[in-house]
Formats: sequence, C-alpha cells, structure tokens
Amino acid sequence: MGGRDSRSVSSLTLERTLNRVLLAFRYFFDVLTHGKPSDVVLNATGPDTQLADKQLADDSAPATDRLATKASDGALQILSILQRDSRLLDFLMEDVSSYSDSQIGAAARVLHDQCRDSVSHYVSLQPVIDGVEGAFTRVPAANPELVRFIGNVPAQTPSGGVLRHKGWRAASVELPPLTPATDVSVLAPAEIEVE
Repeated sequence: MGGRDSRSVSSLTLERTLNRVLLAFRYFFDVLTHGKPSDVVLNATGPDTQLADKQLADDSAPATDRLATKASDGALQILSILQRDSRLLDFLMEDVSSYSDSQIGAAARVLHDQCRDSVSHYVSLQPVIDGVEGAFTRVPAANPELVRFIGNVPAQTPSGGVLRHKGWRAASVELPPLTPATDVSVLAPAEIEVE
C-alpha cells in the first residue's frame, strides 16, 4: 500500500512540475510574440509578475538604452541558449506521438539535466519563500504580493496557509552581452553539412 501511495504522490508532484513548466513556456512565448504576458498567464502566475513588469517599466535606464534593446531580446537570448545547449526547441517542435512513453521519458531526463545546467549558468534562482512545502506558512509582511493564494480563498487577504510551492525569483541574471549586429530572432542557425 505504501508503494502505491508514494507513486501517486510522485505522479502528482510530476504533474505539478509539468504544469509549471508549461505555464513558464506559455509566459515566455506570450512575451516573445506579444511583448507581454497574456491576462490568462498573469492570472495564473499572480500579482508578483505584474509587480516585476511594473518595476521593469520604471527602470531608470536612459530612454536610448531602452529603445536599443527590446524586452523580448533577453527572452529570445535565453531560448537560443537552451536550444544551443540542450536542443530544447528541437524537442518541443518534434512530433512525439509515434514515440513510446519510455522513449520520451528518457529524452526528457537528458533534456532536463541540460536545461537545468544552462539556466543555472546564467540565472541565479532563489525560492520566494524558503519554507517547508506542506507546512503552514505566514504571508510575508514586507510584500504580500509575493504570494498567490490558491484553494478556498476568502474575500479578505488571509494571514497564511499551507505552502504548496516555494516560488522562484531571479537573484541575478548574467546573460552574455548582445552585439548590435546580433539578430536575436535567429534562435538556431540552419546547419548545412559540406561533403
């Protein structure tokens, strides 16, 4: 019985993780194609995302610097890095319907390791709340917008609840500088073999 329970918990954890990954990709592609996340994605990610977007817009950089690079440039650059290091786009654009679950799982394991290494190299991630998932946690008094409430949420902001996900924040981002001649829309150049 214990083995069956641990498998169902593992399946739920995997499902939550996959849902978060899909939401991250949807956010990324919304920014990529429309310059901003859709309302559906903003509602799913919570008010902390809207706060980050406002802080980005209020940036004190000179107007000429903001015009020189677009908000999507960094998103395209990280997508290009993930393609270069792990062939992420090749995996996402592949029709996997003819492959078995075990084949997809084996490919996803390798892809997961490579993507994690790439992201860790360029982005330093920290949990929003460094607590124990499944334990009661109080809402941070300094900034309650760092939390998205789920479940049976009352009309008034609750003081806390059970931590279901620690959240992620970028402590630092160190992408390589883009040269003026860089065409960020080319995520992976075509490859031609000369025989």
